Amino acid sequence: MSEFTLEAVVCKSCGSGLSVEVNDNIVYCTSCGNGFEEIDSEMKSIEINFANAAFRSEGELIYKPFWLLNTSITILERKATGNFIKNLFGGSGEFTGGDILFYIPAFYCKIESMEDLSKQFTLKNPVASPQKYNSKLTGFAYGKEDAAKLAEFILISLEAEKSDVIKSFRYEMKINSYSILGIPFYDNKNGMLKDSVLGIDILED
Repeated sequence: MSEFTLEAVVCKSCGSGLSVEVNDNIVYCTSCGNGFEEIDSEMKSIEINFANAAFRSEGELIYKPFWLLNTSITILERKATGNFIKNLFGGSGEFTGGDILFYIPAFYCKIESMEDLSKQFTLKNPVASPQKYNSKLTGFAYGKEDAAKLAEFILISLEAEKSDVIKSFRYEMKINSYSILGIPFYDNKNGMLKDSVLGIDILED
């Protein structure tokens, strides 16, 4: 019979025990506020912060992880009359660019909910002053590569939703930094979650 041992996962900064779920490759220490990402079997530091709840609602307040991608977008060619890129950067011509902070859910949820959360949070950028909280943050399902692909999908789909037909749209996306943001949700135990920043209801996966 083969032998195996179970090892407690501890914070490499303060030595406290860490709360980890199956498949979590990112962990947050509620004792010292440091975050770590497992890369090639090593724990690397990653910035993790939390958003304030903007309102109260029924249910237990829990936190769900989002990737924050600080990006620089350069529009190489854009022949259409949609308004998302133009309004976001303040440009008026075909060639423009600027910075976008993408909010990408890092937890399992329905694809429709993931798209809605990403679009609404990215468009409104509602978290101005994230903070450190002594709160549990688990349930990481998607890594950096997934988040980058989803950010590109959100960029394209936001432009494609405009009423006019896109003739051509070429761009470059440079990701300047990755971080994690815990967004507060109310869990009313009926299979629904409501985020307490924008008030979006989603189905649990």
